[in-house]
Amino acid sequence: MDSNQEKEDEANSNKEQSTGERSSSVPKDIQCTSNTRQRTTSDSEFPSIVPASPPAFVSLEQILKAAEDVSNSGINMALAHEIAVNKDFKLQQNAPKSGLEQRVSEICHRAFWDVLNNGIASDPPDYHHAMILLKEVKEILLWLLLPHNSRLKNEINEVLDIDLIEQQAKNGAIDVLSYAQFIISTMSRICCPARDSKIQELRQLTEIVPLYKGILETLDVMKLDMVNFTISHIRPHIQQQSVEYEKSKFQEIIRSLESLTPPVDGLKFTRLWLQKAYTETVAESGDAKPTISTLISKAYIKILIWKETENFPETLHLDHERFITLRHNFTVMILIATVILVTYSIVGPAIQGITDFKETLKKHLQIILADAPQCSSSDLESKMEAAGLQVSKEVNECLQSHGYPILNKEKESLLISSIKNISNEDQHVRQLLTKRLLEFIELSLHTKSAVRIPPGLSSLQHELSAFTGQFFSLVKHNQLVFGDYYNNILEKLLANE
Repeated sequence: MDSNQEKEDEANSNKEQSTGERSSSVPKDIQCTSNTRQRTTSDSEFPSIVPASPPAFVSLEQILKAAEDVSNSGINMALAHEIAVNKDFKLQQNAPKSGLEQRVSEICHRAFWDVLNNGIASDPPDYHHAMILLKEVKEILLWLLLPHNSRLKNEINEVLDIDLIEQQAKNGAIDVLSYAQFIISTMSRICCPARDSKIQELRQLTEIVPLYKGILETLDVMKLDMVNFTISHIRPHIQQQSVEYEKSKFQEIIRSLESLTPPVDGLKFTRLWLQKAYTETVAESGDAKPTISTLISKAYIKILIWKETENFPETLHLDHERFITLRHNFTVMILIATVILVTYSIVGPAIQGITDFKETLKKHLQIILADAPQCSSSDLESKMEAAGLQVSKEVNECLQSHGYPILNKEKESLLISSIKNISNEDQHVRQLLTKRLLEFIELSLHTKSAVRIPPGLSSLQHELSAFTGQFFSLVKHNQLVFGDYYNNILEKLLANE
C-alpha cells in the first residue's frame, strides 16, 4: 500500500470511529509554575531553574478535560449549554496572555529550548531534555489515536520506544532529526486535511529547535481539532445531557435563594415577563381564553423588541447575549426592509425590473445600518439620513446606467426625508413590517411546514431563514429546560381570570 493511500485509510478510519470511547490518558499541557507572585518583572529576578518539560504553547488541559467529561453531569453548565444551542460551536485556542503571566511564559519557553539546543550541541551531547520532549510528543500522538488504530499505536510504541531511546542517548547515538521525521509522518496520517500545509512546512525544517517547536504547536492544534470533531459528533448526546443538567442546576439555585432570610424569588423577572405577555395577549384576544402555548410564544416574541432598561428573565440568563444579538439583527432587518420598500415605492417602476439592484442595495444598507440598534434616537436619525443620501446616489446611478432619467430634486428630497423618517419607530411602513415579521416568526414557532415570507420582506429571505432558525433553536432548548416553570406560572394566571 503506498503512503498516500495509507494516510487516506488511516484518516478515514479515524473519522468514522471518532464517536467511539476515547483513551482515558490525556496529555497534560505543562506550564511554568515558578513562584513569581511577589517578584518584580525584571528578567534577572525570575528563577533560573529551567522547566523540566517542554513549554505548552496553548494550554488545552481544561478543554480536553471538558471534552472527556462531556457526558458527565459535572460538565460546566455554560459550556454544555453553548454546545447544545450553537450548532457552529467550536473551542478555540486560548487568547494570548498578557503582563506578568506572558513574561513568565516567554522566559520558560526560551529557557527550555535554549537548554535543549545547548544540550544536543555539547560534547558529549546531553539528551535529557530531548528525552522529555520525545516522551511528551509520544503521549500526544497516542492520545490522538482512536481505540481501533492498533496498528499505528504499535508502530508508535515500537519506533518511539523510550527505554531503547534512553539507551541510545546514554551511548550518544540518538538521531533526534530522524525521530522528528517519523513523528511528522505519523502526524500526516492522522491530521485533518486542513493541517496538511503545516505538515509540509514541518518537512522542510532541518534545525532541531524550530522543528520541534513546530511539531508541538501543530500537535496542540490537532488536539483541538480532535476535541471539536468529537463534540460535533456527540452534540445530540450533549443536548440531552445539557437539558437535564441545566434543570437540576437551576433548581439548586432557586432552592438556595428561597432558603435565604428573607427568601429571594429567583423567578421574579420571569414572572413579570410572562405576566406582561399574558396581559397583552388577553387584551388583544378579548373574550377568547389564550392557551399556555400561545402565551409562551408571545413572551418569546416580546424578547425581540425588548428594551435594555427592562429586567431580563432569569431563565434566559445564559442566552442573554444571544437574544440581544437577535434583537439587534431583527431591528436591522426591519430598517433595511423598510428602506427598500420605501425606495421602490417612491422611485416607481423604473427600477422594478433591474436585476440585482435590490440585492446590491441590501448589501450596502447592511454595512451602513449594522450598528443602528446601538444608536441613540438622534444618532439613528443622522444614520438614516446618511442611508437616504446613499440610496439616492445609488438609485440615480442605476437609473442613469440603464438609460432612465435620474430623480428630480423634488422626488430625491422626498426619498431622503422618507428614509430619514424611518428612524421613528412609529413610521407607518416600519410599523407594518415589524408587525408582519413578528407574526411570521411566531407562526414559524407553531408549524413544521414552510411559512410564506410576508410581503415587503422577500429581499431578506436568506437572512430571515437564518434568523428564524437561530431563534427557534434557542426557544426550543429553553422550553425543554424551563417549560415546567413557565407552565406553573401561566396556569396560575389563567386560573385567576
